[in-house]
Amino acid sequence: MNRLRRQLLLVLASSPLAACDSRSKTERQIDSAWHRQAALESLLAPWLAHAPRPDGSFHINFGRDWQPKADQNLEVTLQGRMIYAMVVGYELSQDRRFLQAALKGGEYLLQRFADPVHGGFFLVLSPEGKVLSDAKRCYGHAFALFSLAHLARITQDAKWRQAALQAWQQIEAGLADPAGGFRGQTARNFMPGQPGARSQNPLMHLFEAQLALLDATGDAAVRQAARRLGDFVINRLMQGRPDGSAYIPEWYDAQWQALPTKQAGGYTDIGHQFEWSHLLLRSTALDVAPLHAAVGDRLLQFALLEGYDEIDGGAINQVYPDAPPWKHKGWWQQAECTRALIAAASASGRNELWRRYEQTLALVQNELIDKEHGGWRPGLCRRSGCDNVQPEPYHMLGMHMEALRAAGSVV
Repeated sequence: MNRLRRQLLLVLASSPLAACDSRSKTERQIDSAWHRQAALESLLAPWLAHAPRPDGSFHINFGRDWQPKADQNLEVTLQGRMIYAMVVGYELSQDRRFLQAALKGGEYLLQRFADPVHGGFFLVLSPEGKVLSDAKRCYGHAFALFSLAHLARITQDAKWRQAALQAWQQIEAGLADPAGGFRGQTARNFMPGQPGARSQNPLMHLFEAQLALLDATGDAAVRQAARRLGDFVINRLMQGRPDGSAYIPEWYDAQWQALPTKQAGGYTDIGHQFEWSHLLLRSTALDVAPLHAAVGDRLLQFALLEGYDEIDGGAINQVYPDAPPWKHKGWWQQAECTRALIAAASASGRNELWRRYEQTLALVQNELIDKEHGGWRPGLCRRSGCDNVQPEPYHMLGMHMEALRAAGSVV
């Protein structure tokens, strides 16, 4: 669809006539029973059956038929995401098998991934727990913190609260960047190498982890740190546009200047604009910064104008400063698009957002949920073929939990 037609559809969707949509509140209501069933039965049940290992680590690399693949090295990001998945499973079902897997996963994170000398977390372990990479990567630390925060929240145990707060203190001490934000990766002892290209992605997930830690602990210092990080991204990285929308480019040089062209590596990830939009709404709800929600709406405007498919629903992959967009639709982008629409529609009541939620959810239900094997497909397989992989459940669970929170089914 050309740009003019896309803009016309957006104008029609947000016109006063559309705002007078006669659909009843019930017709726009979230189907919380479906989201709960899809999270537990379609998604988490096979992961619980196949992923946990006796030592507390997790198998991650599966084909669509749940046969494990050869590469089963352990990476701290995925250990953290699977702990979170097991926490969500317990929260929704009260099935103690989920809780046991989450707790054992947390113990493994602290005993095997945690660096007893310098603090922080190793990046990669062998299946037997041998350190294969001792690098300290911000992205992985974000998910270690995220998982510990959720363990602290679900158990209300001082042990996990202390572990989460200690992890945050080590991240802040070791990875904070004098140029602003946080370093993407350092050596084991947190000494930085030569500055290279920087990405907003680890900052986004660290912000998400800070919000989870704040929700679990109410710690005032964590609230202040989340405000600092959110403000850094908004004031330093975000780019405003004359129409009032805004976007956060993906890659930057060593001075946090956005890479200017596709050839130089510059692009804007549409899925991440959706992610930032709902995270900033959450930030305001947690009393981090009252203006974060309005900024999130500007990012949502950009994502819908430049990256939303008004014909079939869903989000495309990337847009570039100087080249046509990449219109591929991956699984995680659709989960984050749906989640952002739920969050924004629930906060504003805007009918055009509910319409897009229903449209994109139908895309998810018809083309991404794997009715044959369980789990999700990694993309729109009927159109482009399917890789033989089961995507891990972090993004999908975020979508389902956003829906259940909005419907009042979970806190």
